[in-house]
Amino acid sequence: MNTVKQIHEVLKAFDPLFEHFYTWLAGQYDSGYGGFYYAASSKEVPEFQPDIESTGQAVHILGNSRLLQQMPAAIQQQIIAFFQQRQTPEGYFYDPHNAMRNIERMVGRAIMYSCTSLKALGAKPLYPLPGSNKNSAVLPEHLKSLTALKTWLDERPWDFAWMAGDNIQATGVYLRAMPPTESGKYIESICNYLLEHQDPQTGLWGEGRPYVRISGAFKLALFYRDLGKPMPQAERIYQSLLDTLHHDVSEDMCWTRNPMDLLLVLQKQLGRVSETELLDILTITYNNLKQYQKPDGGFSRHVQASLVTPNNVPLGKGLVEGDMNASTQALRIRMLAHQVADQLGNINMNYLEQYTRGFYEKIL
Repeated sequence: MNTVKQIHEVLKAFDPLFEHFYTWLAGQYDSGYGGFYYAASSKEVPEFQPDIESTGQAVHILGNSRLLQQMPAAIQQQIIAFFQQRQTPEGYFYDPHNAMRNIERMVGRAIMYSCTSLKALGAKPLYPLPGSNKNSAVLPEHLKSLTALKTWLDERPWDFAWMAGDNIQATGVYLRAMPPTESGKYIESICNYLLEHQDPQTGLWGEGRPYVRISGAFKLALFYRDLGKPMPQAERIYQSLLDTLHHDVSEDMCWTRNPMDLLLVLQKQLGRVSETELLDILTITYNNLKQYQKPDGGFSRHVQASLVTPNNVPLGKGLVEGDMNASTQALRIRMLAHQVADQLGNINMNYLEQYTRGFYEKIL
């Protein structure tokens, strides 16, 4: 079998992993809240409620499954209300049942998830976003002066590159909301800082095991992409990505997804990936992904079980079950596999219609 045929066979192998996925997803919805729980066991604990990130991730899944167009109007309005009710007049979005409002990166992520979801559902935030012309006074402190920004960048957890990159990517939501005349100087300052601190040998930033550094580069790839800027030293980053896939072990669903999203950004800059390398990447990715599939049809953040705290606040019980954070990444990995393979031509991704039929009947 030639390499191209082998690539097509690997792509087909992803589909059966999602046979019971949409039944699991439907079970996470709560019509009383209009949102999605992180995991099935989260519904059993009074202090857990459907949260912004899990609901945003569910909307992302529905969009990538072509299910938004089929969404009943009643459910659409429930989910729109879920996000709008969580926005304050200052423009921020907060979960009412946990401490995410006290965690800077979570606040930025909540704006991103809420606004993206509302747009996908044909709605808008009720109030202007922080940093916009109508709401510039409520920006976070590190975006009120270049000196404060430099201090903030120095204080990022560069010993754990993934988190440092995530902090910078999350702050992009404010930069995109700001008028270009204001945001430009901050964007330039961040980009110059990253150039100065990039490892000239690997193209990576910060410290940590290979998957941690690649995950940091992935977060920064999203930052550059959203600003329409190329990643510096893309070829070196690509070689580091290949080395990581071959020599480190995936122990977190993110470590399977992050290289694929990073690869898509790099591929657009560097052009075609060799067919041999592409087959290698897709085979490793498929073998890693199937480790996270759980008996309930969802996927978990860790190989053994779900993660209690996927992003700074507890959302689940850490059981052997699917969780929303990992499951949205699992479907995205399948989509990314098709996208990076599209350089071959004739890559026709189906949208798992054989598994999505009757999805909303399961909710109703």
